Amino acid sequence: MQYATVIEEPVLSVVIPCFNSASYIEETLHSLMRQTFRNFEVVLVDDGSTDNSLQVAAEAMEKFQLKGRVTPRPSHLPKGVSNCRNYGIAIANSKWISFLDSDDLFYPDKILGTVNLIRQHGDDCPAFFHPVRYFEDGTNNTLKVFPSMSSFPEPRFILHELIPDNFIVTSAVTLKKSLADSLGGFDTSLHGIEDYFLWLRVAKSSKWYFDSHTWTDYRVRSSSLMGGRKMNYYVGQNIDLMGAVRKSKEFDPEEITEIDNFLFKQQMFYYASLSLQKHGWGDFLSGLSSLAMSGKLTLSCQLFLKHFKFWMLKKLSAIKKQ
Repeated sequence: MQYATVIEEPVLSVVIPCFNSASYIEETLHSLMRQTFRNFEVVLVDDGSTDNSLQVAAEAMEKFQLKGRVTPRPSHLPKGVSNCRNYGIAIANSKWISFLDSDDLFYPDKILGTVNLIRQHGDDCPAFFHPVRYFEDGTNNTLKVFPSMSSFPEPRFILHELIPDNFIVTSAVTLKKSLADSLGGFDTSLHGIEDYFLWLRVAKSSKWYFDSHTWTDYRVRSSSLMGGRKMNYYVGQNIDLMGAVRKSKEFDPEEITEIDNFLFKQQMFYYASLSLQKHGWGDFLSGLSSLAMSGKLTLSCQLFLKHFKFWMLKKLSAIKKQ
């Protein structure tokens, strides 16, 4: 089932990838119906949902009188959120793209605020972002607002701030379509980290502007795709990203080293702890083996020694209490 209404020269296109989101997509589209600025289009691309997401989305578009289209991902494109976003960018009718995940929500002034930023800074800046409120699905409890910082006085280059701390959330981003096109959109060879790679590439070539208004709600679900995966997933994810960074030939040696340190020192220590906590020693040791085989033998040994010492200390403490 498809829904399409043509809109002439919208100021902004909202690109939504969708997969098995029948329980959430109507609420997401309702948040677009509530926008105080109306000259925008919705481009929703369904990634082969096995529930009735496509039908629910099409009916909600018509019910809320939203302009744009709901369409399946073309069969010649491989499955994946990056292909859906890239296809959405390609068929969008406006010069600016805002991203929204199928279970997230825009505040009523999100598009108006973004359009005002474009009018103010768009000639000098092709990329904007803002904080999001992380909320717990089912309770609506606020978990955090991220990132927490002041608005930029002017657009600026942020590459060396972004490398050690990915503080940009996809549902808070607006990009100039021509920039997204020139960079080839999201790298479809990456999974779970393709957004960070694109933000780095934007930051390498262009300025970003950050506005401190919170205009997006980010839903945190217990079944979140990124929650509690096994350590090998994160090892592979980071190895693939480093391969893409080197292949792009956009970053200088110092920047490549910075990115590598972030992925394999800062992040991997976190993922190692998460692995032990959620999946135990078998998963942890399997992840360390993958790290060693990828050329990160020293890091693998460091992680093992750190967590083995901590485990031994816990065991000795328990013995002393007996």
